[in-house]
Amino acid sequence: EDSEITFGGYKTQHMAEGAHIIWNPAAEPQHEHWMLKIKSITAGGVRLPYCDDGLCRALIDTGTSLLGVPSDLGPTLIDNLRHTSEETGAALCNGPGPKLELEFEKVTLTLDPPDYARPEYVADVSAGEAEEDEIDEELAKSCIPMLMHIDLPEPLSPKTLICGESLLQKYYTVFDGLPPRVGFAPAHHVVPKLAASAA
Repeated sequence: EDSEITFGGYKTQHMAEGAHIIWNPAAEPQHEHWMLKIKSITAGGVRLPYCDDGLCRALIDTGTSLLGVPSDLGPTLIDNLRHTSEETGAALCNGPGPKLELEFEKVTLTLDPPDYARPEYVADVSAGEAEEDEIDEELAKSCIPMLMHIDLPEPLSPKTLICGESLLQKYYTVFDGLPPRVGFAPAHHVVPKLAASAA
């Protein structure tokens, strides 16, 4: 599917049937970013205490392909979202698995393995079949989240995440300048989203 940007409005045909936009107020608009407050993060069914101090923020960024997370949060997300895929081959990491849930002020957005995961082990094709034979079967089916560790400088909060392609492909996103706010609705896709292993 092709990406599209629209100015002056939005197209409901890109939203899932029956969906509607849920608006979230921009946080700290003086920084001139499309930034939202994150109330909580749940990974693999576990609500993390990371945002309990109220400092978590998310930059909604169309120019970022991965999920950017502070370096002190990344290892916890990897531990909670690493899983063994029930699928094999091109479908690896496209099956069920732990969810990543970001609770904003007005909506909770959920990412599934096809949205965030990739194989933990990628075979070195130049090494031939010998290396593949040595790989443990469980490791060969292990999936981990695609994360970019990034610590943003002040005046941004040290607990700022960058939500890019993984979120924007699953949710149709609208940026409204007056008042500054960001809206989300489940996106309509002609072809289901595939994990990085099959894209």
